[in-house]
Amino acid sequence: MNNMTSNGYSNNLYAKYVADLKLGNHIVSDMRLQEFVADLEQCGMLLDEFDWDEWYQNSHMLDRPEYIGDASMYECQLLLTAMARIDRFSPGVLSNMRRQGVLLAIIERFQTLHFKQVS
Repeated sequence: MNNMTSNGYSNNLYAKYVADLKLGNHIVSDMRLQEFVADLEQCGMLLDEFDWDEWYQNSHMLDRPEYIGDASMYECQLLLTAMARIDRFSPGVLSNMRRQGVLLAIIERFQTLHFKQVS
C-alpha cells in the first residue's frame, strides 16, 4: 500500500460501514452505499485512471469473494472503482455486490493491508 493510500484509509471507514456491508438479508439503502463510495473517493481509495481490460482480468474475484482475501490493494481499488462506475449507469450493482459478500471482502482486505502497513 503506498503512503498516499495508507494515509487515506482509516479504521473509521471500516467501523462506519462494516455492519452495513455484512452478509445477510438486511436491507442497505442505495443512498448508504453511495455514501460509502463517496467516502472511499474522498480518502483516495478509488482510482482516478482506470483500465477496463485490467478490471476484466480481475473480475473473477466478484464471483468468488474469498479470492479477495489475497488481493493486492490495487486489485481491490480496481474492483471498487469499476463497481462504482457501473452502478452509476446500472443502479443496484453495489447492492448486489454487498449481498454477495464482495464489498465486505474488500473492506476487510483493506483493513488487513492497512494493519500490515502499520506494523
